[in-house]
Amino acid sequence: MKPLNYDNSPCSPISSNCVIWQGPDLHCIKLCAGDTVSDVVANLATELCTIMEQLDITNYDLSCFNLVSCPPNTFEALIQFLIEKICSLEGIASNPNSGNKSSTGCPDCLVSVASCFIVNNITSMQLIDYVNMIGQRVCNILTTITELQDQISELDVRVTVLENATAPTFTMPTIAVDCTLQSSSPGPFIGAGGAAIAIDLVLSALINDNTYGYCALRTALGLPAALQTAVASQCITSSSTSLVYGTPMATAYVGSWIGTPTTIADTLTDMWISICDIFDYLTNFNVTVTDTTTINLEQSAGGVISAKVQDTGWVNLLGFSSYMNSSPGTNYTYPQVRRIGNVLHFKGTLVIPLATSGSGANVLPWVQTNSIASYETSVQTKPFIGTGGVILQPYGSITFNRNAGAGADSVIPTSVLPTGYAIDGCTAGWKIFNRVIQIATDTSTMLSSLMTVEIDSGGKLIVGLVKGIEQSSINTSNNAYDTSHLNMIISHVNNGQSVPKFSAGTNVLHSAPNGALVPLTLPFLTASAGTYPFACNANDEDEVGGFSTSLDGLMVFISPCDTIIPTPNPCP
Repeated sequence: MKPLNYDNSPCSPISSNCVIWQGPDLHCIKLCAGDTVSDVVANLATELCTIMEQLDITNYDLSCFNLVSCPPNTFEALIQFLIEKICSLEGIASNPNSGNKSSTGCPDCLVSVASCFIVNNITSMQLIDYVNMIGQRVCNILTTITELQDQISELDVRVTVLENATAPTFTMPTIAVDCTLQSSSPGPFIGAGGAAIAIDLVLSALINDNTYGYCALRTALGLPAALQTAVASQCITSSSTSLVYGTPMATAYVGSWIGTPTTIADTLTDMWISICDIFDYLTNFNVTVTDTTTINLEQSAGGVISAKVQDTGWVNLLGFSSYMNSSPGTNYTYPQVRRIGNVLHFKGTLVIPLATSGSGANVLPWVQTNSIASYETSVQTKPFIGTGGVILQPYGSITFNRNAGAGADSVIPTSVLPTGYAIDGCTAGWKIFNRVIQIATDTSTMLSSLMTVEIDSGGKLIVGLVKGIEQSSINTSNNAYDTSHLNMIISHVNNGQSVPKFSAGTNVLHSAPNGALVPLTLPFLTASAGTYPFACNANDEDEVGGFSTSLDGLMVFISPCDTIIPTPNPCP
């Protein structure tokens, strides 16, 4: 294309490509010596355009400053804005007119703004912008005041209308109450039946009524913390064993058992399950009673358990039925035994059976009436040694309940002490044995002897004479008995001889006239008054038939004492 100034005169047109740059190398614009003027101009133009583009104010984003006024519109203003911003951040006062030599001062100047106009810590702005902003704020305020005045006028009219209006009346809403809430002050108030009740009365009853109110309910139930403590006090847990099923409660009642209760409802659920478990268990529970030696337990219908003292009642001793009437007379009782617990108690009259003749083969029945006993008139002294009688030992002992052979058996019935149970042997000590005998038609006397009464570990009943003390059971041939002073109260009488009269006035056996030493004298009855009808040495086992004593008070303990003994026939 032909240049527009190609024909300009008087210059001769010369192509810039023909002119070269003879200056130094300019590396900043990539220009070297020898380049054409066209290259020089082009490079300079390119750099100029770049600089102008970089200095264009629209290329810079100032949104981060949140400017209220107009942003800088020239590069010089931008630089000045940045300088002022830096000075503000550094706390250095800036001269808004420095660098602007052509400025004539305010109103084209920066001024400090009031605190209500500070945005993003920008405390200054152009006076013109500041004034414009103030004007806008004032206009807005005036507009708002006008609107408020209009609203006040409207409200004033409404208030006047309300003040002049008649006071309204209100009807309290009601609610149907299906349960009883209150039956006292402020008046009869029974909500049952769905009656419509004013809400204020319902609320008052729900809160304050001493019977149905919330406060009364809270007092009765306790505070939530107390209820939670009660819930946490559950003692029957998931791992507790069910009485009915024998497995943990959580397993036995899976699906209904609440393992970790947190509410009263949870606790009541577990509580009822536990109660029903106990009820079902007890409904089908069978109690087994076991007797002890002391107590006899019995279970009757309805699960009632009664306890009785383990007592056999009085039972006749064995070995006396062959000569003693089992129906006692008035002057004696049949020898009996009674077990209470582990103790055997004895009572009754122990009579040494009397033979009908000297051989001792047959027994003379013990018959005693109110007037006279059969043994009183008998002149025999030999004990009965047949079956059911006694065993005599030459060293002065007598064993009762002789069996069919030569030995003796226990006198204790099996209903009182079953076979196989041992007892602790017991000796009652010395006891007075006696035998009443007739010495005249209407006169009797009494023979006496000293004997011990023993129940051995096998239940045998044995009496021992003083003779057994005076000589040993090893040597019975020395005839050393009848030597102890105990013989003073043991009868040694001869047939046909007179009977002593201890109450005679001439008796000095137990007293002496004037305290003087006198020969021992003892008066006797005359032959017509009474003599002994037979001879008797009451210290000889062969001559004590018919003698008797009382067993009352004799006790024997069963060994060992903790053995549980069945009682086949307890007393009713």
